[in-house]
Amino acid sequence: MSKNSEWPDILEIGPQCDERFVECDNTPELKRLACSISGASNLVGNYTVARSNPEWHALIYVVGGELDLTTRSGQKNINSCHLVTLPAGQPFIMDLKAQRLDIVWFHIEQGRKWDKLIEGRPDVEFCEVTQQIYHSLSLLYYEPQPLLRKPVFSQLENYITNSLSPIATRSHESQRIWQLQQALEKRLHYNWTVESMADIANYSAPHLHRLFQNEFSRSPVQHLIHLRMERAKYLLTHTDWTLEQIGEQVGYGDVFNFSKRFKKSTGIAPGQYRKTHLEVKVN
Repeated sequence: MSKNSEWPDILEIGPQCDERFVECDNTPELKRLACSISGASNLVGNYTVARSNPEWHALIYVVGGELDLTTRSGQKNINSCHLVTLPAGQPFIMDLKAQRLDIVWFHIEQGRKWDKLIEGRPDVEFCEVTQQIYHSLSLLYYEPQPLLRKPVFSQLENYITNSLSPIATRSHESQRIWQLQQALEKRLHYNWTVESMADIANYSAPHLHRLFQNEFSRSPVQHLIHLRMERAKYLLTHTDWTLEQIGEQVGYGDVFNFSKRFKKSTGIAPGQYRKTHLEVKVN
């Protein structure tokens, strides 16, 4: 293929796109990843990136939206919860497919520890930790103190390493359920029903129930409650929000209903949970 025609070099990023670059100059911890530059990108409108002969390996974690990827192996449409791996020297073209695209990306230097993990991998594979990587890198971007960045970077490094480790391939149905779980986690305050969950997953309600039982040993509603209570525990421990505010964040407009559900799920009232947990941290 002609380098200058079929595989052009393009960088078109529209004014509505938001990119937060994390570089070694400001975040020297990236050197441990052999990463020259990385970024968390929220893309809207015009977005096209193409490289005819990249000098670096690229890891692209698709968090939300849809991405069109063209490589020598053909064209693929990629949605959330996927990792795109592009080895150095492989030409590619990436375009925004949906109205919005959220990605995290890393440029990895050649000749380092990642070569064997990156070369020979499939272009696209399912990845359960795209959101974790997105939030970890965003925290690194906003945190100026090296001491506070240290635990966050350790988590990020662990997520990336695990995402590149050989794992059993998930079935298509399992992937869809994990994508639905991410949608639930983003909007725990929403008044979810089994029908609205089924619409997103594009399954019937009975089939969705069976899939959740297989994946989590819980029904869709039970799993939603589990996610809400886990978020409530975090907010009780790490914020000074009132019980009313926390209840609203996890889908309970009535603080009494929130307290009743929390106690039923954990065996302890939310106020007592906060007090006990804070006492443990102090001691």
